[in-house]
Amino acid sequence: MALPARVEICECWARDGIQGEGQFIPTDVKIQMIQQMVNLGFHRMEATSFSHPKLVKQFADSVDVLKGLPRRDDLTYIAIVPNQKALERLLDCCQAGYGVQEITAIISASEDHLLANLERTMAEAKPPLAKIVRQARAEGLKVIGCIGTSFGCPLSGEVPLAQVEELTDWYLEQGADYIMLGDTTGEANPLQVRRVYQRMLDKFPNVEFISHFHDTRGMGLANTLAALEQGLVYHDGSLGGIGGQPSTNRPKYHYGLSGNTCTEDILVMLDELGVATGIDTVGAIELSQRIEAVCGRELLGHTTRSGPVRHRSRQALDTTALKTGREVPPSLYLWQPDAAGSGQNHTQVAEKIIRDALDHNWPMPVDFPLEVKDLEIRAWPEQRAVLLTRFTVLEPGDTARLEALCQKSDGEVIFQGPVTVSNIA
Repeated sequence: MALPARVEICECWARDGIQGEGQFIPTDVKIQMIQQMVNLGFHRMEATSFSHPKLVKQFADSVDVLKGLPRRDDLTYIAIVPNQKALERLLDCCQAGYGVQEITAIISASEDHLLANLERTMAEAKPPLAKIVRQARAEGLKVIGCIGTSFGCPLSGEVPLAQVEELTDWYLEQGADYIMLGDTTGEANPLQVRRVYQRMLDKFPNVEFISHFHDTRGMGLANTLAALEQGLVYHDGSLGGIGGQPSTNRPKYHYGLSGNTCTEDILVMLDELGVATGIDTVGAIELSQRIEAVCGRELLGHTTRSGPVRHRSRQALDTTALKTGREVPPSLYLWQPDAAGSGQNHTQVAEKIIRDALDHNWPMPVDFPLEVKDLEIRAWPEQRAVLLTRFTVLEPGDTARLEALCQKSDGEVIFQGPVTVSNIA
């Protein structure tokens, strides 16, 4: 099956991501993070949970978070609604003009997991949840029917697919708009994901399924790809790869890395596959690095460290699209004194090296506007040398300022300083 041309990524950091964090993240920080997600192009975001604040203290500020969020017609905010009282609190927010567009209702396919989380059997959990789904739909909210432990349970082991099918039918009868198959504790594998979604799509061809994987065993990204290969358009992730069992007094029922599949890793994979998201991948990596400071620890994304895969742009350099502080991928230049100088002075040769380095990243015209008058020449190689040139964006705009740094392979600085490039896009 061909991959979808475009997918929707739901960013779960502000709910599933931080629900396991022991320290309370200040309300204004949560709002700032969501605002930055919006700026990066995310359109679907889990905004908060209406779990009882005494049980999950991280969401004691759920109403205040919703009050502070940016509002646009193309933004979808999602809240978890675990019980009737939570729905009533959320509906009050909606009536006041600062609600959400969708809720997530959750039930586990594994009854053991359901008992561990809610102390309810399947028969006890269904009636109140059905009431929530029906009332939310009546109030104009869309509903994500989440089936937790769809791919296995840390308490009971394998979960029959027939149970997942039965709960899907039940959710649809109540009026759910989407069905999320939740890999709650990272039990899934790619072969299983393909098999499950093939069967579910055959049985429910008109249903919009949402993939939601956890990376507990390192297979979150592979499982997301397997779901993508089955044609799924909606996928969940969390910046930094955090998330999992809420931080409460309840005993832990599984171990290891409990977080969601890492959003920035998903975005890099999709970029390489040619699947559009409308999200700034490099910006998401940078935001994840800031989130590490918010959470006070190193998080789990691979591309948070490596950055995206390097490619030479097909487009001319648009200096207005550069971001302050962002690094331009470095470029090599083979310095050979007999050929490189050609009677030019050091500044002229430095300009030539800079032009070559920028052309490694964007297709540049031969004589594009470049100013190097403030460049500091520190040394000059007297023999054959490999030079590495890198840039950091100081100031974007129609005329952008970049900090250039050129070094030999032993680290010796050849030249350094600001250069200006005029827009050519």
